[in-house]
Amino acid sequence: MPQARKSREDIVITGVACRFAESANPAAFWQNIMQRRSLFTPLQETLQNESGSPRKNIFDRPFPVAGAFLGDLYACNPIDQSFPGKMNAGENPDVFFCAQLAIDALRDSNISTGNLPTDRISLHLGYGQPFNTASVNWLQHTFFIDQTLDILQKLLPSSGPDQIDEIRVQMAASLPAPTPYALLSSLGCVIAAWTAQMLGFSGPAVVSDAGAVSGQQSLQGAMDDLIARRSDIALAGAIQPPLNNAMLQGLSGTLPFSRRKTLQPFSRNTDGTLPGEGGVFFVLKRLKDAVRQGDRIYAIVRSTGIVAAAADHNHRVPTPESLTRAVSRAMDCANAEPASIQLLEAHGSGIPHSDQTEVHVMQELFGVRKPCQPLAAIGSVKGNFGHTLWAAGAAGILKAALALHHRVLAPHVEVEKPIQKIMSAKSPVYLLTEARPWIRGTAKKPRRACVSTIDFTGTCAAVILEEFPE
Repeated sequence: MPQARKSREDIVITGVACRFAESANPAAFWQNIMQRRSLFTPLQETLQNESGSPRKNIFDRPFPVAGAFLGDLYACNPIDQSFPGKMNAGENPDVFFCAQLAIDALRDSNISTGNLPTDRISLHLGYGQPFNTASVNWLQHTFFIDQTLDILQKLLPSSGPDQIDEIRVQMAASLPAPTPYALLSSLGCVIAAWTAQMLGFSGPAVVSDAGAVSGQQSLQGAMDDLIARRSDIALAGAIQPPLNNAMLQGLSGTLPFSRRKTLQPFSRNTDGTLPGEGGVFFVLKRLKDAVRQGDRIYAIVRSTGIVAAAADHNHRVPTPESLTRAVSRAMDCANAEPASIQLLEAHGSGIPHSDQTEVHVMQELFGVRKPCQPLAAIGSVKGNFGHTLWAAGAAGILKAALALHHRVLAPHVEVEKPIQKIMSAKSPVYLLTEARPWIRGTAKKPRRACVSTIDFTGTCAAVILEEFPE
């Protein structure tokens, strides 16, 4: 259900942290957006069939030619965390990436956990990686070795038990040695719990796997904790760790990947999306607490709206109905009319059907533009950092929160030929071609942004953010 946040109990963002391609922190993230940088690097096409021959099986699919990758920014600061003396290659390092972002967000909010009532701090993490170093290594030590030896016995029936056992020993020795915690470290619930434990929190530590809308889901859970007085400080985040070929192959059956080296959401020439990596964390408090403690406030989170998956008879996602319901729910709960929204941070994945559906829904909600009616700016952070999958929704929320904080409408990446509907004189939305001051209206018409996200299952989510008046 949508979560309304009335003025009597507003929830605000007091701290942010992020890491994306060439963006070690929110300042670099914002600068890259303001400079309209497209941060994609080529991806080796070892799996791409270029011969033009019929595809042989499900693994013989088009592969993305570029992506926006973390690179060295996936590494963490050992000074901030208690790293083991020797990192086991068979365990999952995502927990350290998650903890680093949480630490950075708390630091940005000027919070030290040393003297806080740690049972009053909750953590909500958006995470759901099917393949990570821990889970793959565990499978290799069990199913993969057993299956390989079974095949060898059938191909080489003369092999004796001693030979097979020796092969087993050699195969196992070629893999990272599993530890008692190896399998556990692959689980999202364990990453959330271990992050909280590492930071000394004893409040709720929850993982949400809602695909691209995991950021909205974790934000909603954190807000619920604050509203229900289960916590006084709540962290909400979502991460997309480094991608691997197995995951990209699996996603290529659902997410059409572009054959271009850059991504131009809302372009007539777009042919698909490009993947990205990264993560975001937010520190949330009740508004009254933040004001009393003199916190910097990035934005007020007015409401969220999440609508379950739906597909049309052609199994295309999203459907206009699902996205309309998600955005309408968020706006209704925030008591925000469409005309009060000046910024639309859209999903904008570059997938033609999805982009066209978003533009159609927004134009239906806002109606045909009338004389002297202000326009709403529309853009997508994916043009800068790619489709960051489980972190996609959180990335959009971060961009909108920073836009409200800086009072600037951030530009969209360059688009050669925008979708025709956007170019129409009757369109109530427009693509930002350059940064613009976000001119303030009256006290009754504050700056507001709507962030929409679409998961590849068709689940749609929206968040309404509002400025905190200085």
